[in-house]
Amino acid sequence: MRLPHIRVHRGMLIPVLAGIMLGCHSTPPITEGYPHQQALQGKSRAQVLACAGAPLQEREEGVVTILRYYQEAPLLEESMVSSKSSRPTVHHGCWATVVIQHQRVDQVRYRFVPSSVDASNDCEEIFANCPE
Repeated sequence: MRLPHIRVHRGMLIPVLAGIMLGCHSTPPITEGYPHQQALQGKSRAQVLACAGAPLQEREEGVVTILRYYQEAPLLEESMVSSKSSRPTVHHGCWATVVIQHQRVDQVRYRFVPSSVDASNDCEEIFANCPE
């Protein structure tokens, strides 16, 4: 007589576990459409270097030039204040890749580190001195 009872519990376990997994799953942050990112479109390499400074990496592949920048979150941003203390949060930063094709910015890509954290403010800070 216990067999049907066990089947009922086992049958309920799978949907409950699936619900828990879906509830814990989060979508990755959006990495496109930010104001400074869009404002760089069409700018020259010299304009990007003038406002963002020297990149960490620069390489040329034919008519394409790739500039790579990295910005980490400030240390104070990495601790979250709670009632009477603070607790550490995830250390994060952002890689910004500027693709220049035919002497003009063709695209700007952001990649957050870690990818689960929205670090768009870090990337936008790289280009904060760039005119819009």
